[in-house]
Amino acid sequence: MKLKIESASKAFLDDITPEELAQLKKTLSYTNTAAQHQVKRHQNNRWLKSKDLKSWENRLNDLKSLVHNTLIFEENGRQYIRPGSIPYLVAENVIRCEIDNKVTYPTPKKIAWAKPLPFELHPYQEASWQKLLEEKHGNVQLCTGSGKSSIILKLCRETGFRTAIITPSKSIFNALVKDFDKHLGKGNTGRFGDGKKVLNKKFTVCIGDSIANIKPGSPEWAFFSTMDMILVDESHTWGADSLETICHQVLADVPYRLFLSGTQTRGDGTEKLLHSIVGRTVHTLSTKEAVEGGYICPHDYKVVGLESSNPNYMTPDALEMKRIHHLGNRNIAAFIAKLANAEALASGKQTLVLVEELSQISMLTKLLKVPFAYAHSESKPERLKELGLEKVDTGESVEKFNKNEVKVLIGTSCISTGTNIYPMANTMNWVGGSSEIKTKQGAVGRSVRLGIQNPWKDKCLPKDKCTIWDFWAQDIYLMKKHLEDRVLYYRESGSEIKVIRLK
Repeated sequence: MKLKIESASKAFLDDITPEELAQLKKTLSYTNTAAQHQVKRHQNNRWLKSKDLKSWENRLNDLKSLVHNTLIFEENGRQYIRPGSIPYLVAENVIRCEIDNKVTYPTPKKIAWAKPLPFELHPYQEASWQKLLEEKHGNVQLCTGSGKSSIILKLCRETGFRTAIITPSKSIFNALVKDFDKHLGKGNTGRFGDGKKVLNKKFTVCIGDSIANIKPGSPEWAFFSTMDMILVDESHTWGADSLETICHQVLADVPYRLFLSGTQTRGDGTEKLLHSIVGRTVHTLSTKEAVEGGYICPHDYKVVGLESSNPNYMTPDALEMKRIHHLGNRNIAAFIAKLANAEALASGKQTLVLVEELSQISMLTKLLKVPFAYAHSESKPERLKELGLEKVDTGESVEKFNKNEVKVLIGTSCISTGTNIYPMANTMNWVGGSSEIKTKQGAVGRSVRLGIQNPWKDKCLPKDKCTIWDFWAQDIYLMKKHLEDRVLYYRESGSEIKVIRLK
């Protein structure tokens, strides 16, 4: 077998035997368990089935087509795989072959800083950008709070490449735009997303959804398809299918393809797809290593068991059970409010509360007796009025907390990834579930930034350690199972985990 890499996203299979092809198909096949779950839920939708059988059947067939997948594709009678899969196939001894790479890579040409970074990069940051540049198509796994944005800036400065910097959210997008304007210059920095479109710059900071919606033949397609490099931040936070759309359509021929994330794993069966996109991992830094190196804040965990405030409610729907017994648990809300109030009034300590639903914000704000702010992305007036909440500017809410103008910050997923939050002594993880991403990137990731990095550190108490609090309805078995998954992720920090049971 021979592999001929004819573009950054296509490695064609030449002289392959039937036996080799069969082995390759077996290795590169996967089951999308998220789609599998959607099929099951749709099959149980008896209302839609009785109302419109044809539509129900069409939707069922569409969902079934997403369950079983292979990463071998065909074009004009020739079969190909993604170049990102090759390192994994070689490592597993699935392929032994000659690889002919026809991709043309531009030559780096360093540019001047508009304003240099105010610090020297840590050794792992230096190693990360250098190894990524050498690899050309690869990724690094660095824990949250380790300064991935500095690596992105350094890569752009060292290469001078026309680069698309792709972010998963408005908060990360806006933070990176600000950093690029400051350190590499407004004249070099474009933006594409959140209602902004400034193109024809050397570096273009983008929101992933905006890239995915670019139409073939449009001026935007012509601009982005001829980039030299793509840098994808927090690559694990997208669904793997969404990331494939971004990287293998308009950006399919961009030669340098570099990805940064806290983890390059998936919990929905699509890990092989993710690996085919992000390539080989060239450097890692775990949370435990970062704490030991003094790169992030020490932290510990306290897990509180309380009873459900609605113990008689039972349903086979796991999501509804979580909503009632965890997200809607008034006992958890009372505990959080009591602790946040006491910490603020007794010693001036600040508390971050991470939630999943707006109703949790509404429930909690009624119990707080100290200044607070909240952050969410809801904009519908009728929904906000229903819950007694206001439309807010997320950045302003976070800034108030970082300036110690409020003692409590309550936030939904709009601040759970990529948002720089510094002065908390306590973080309340009232999100629940068993998601690795929401646990590591959310509760742990938001808690570990060093207090000395806060631009308004002089207004805040010193941050020596952060305690991360978690909760479960101890009389509901399913909630305990979710908690056990979260605790496994917490243990990776190497920090103490204390369990407290309350009645």
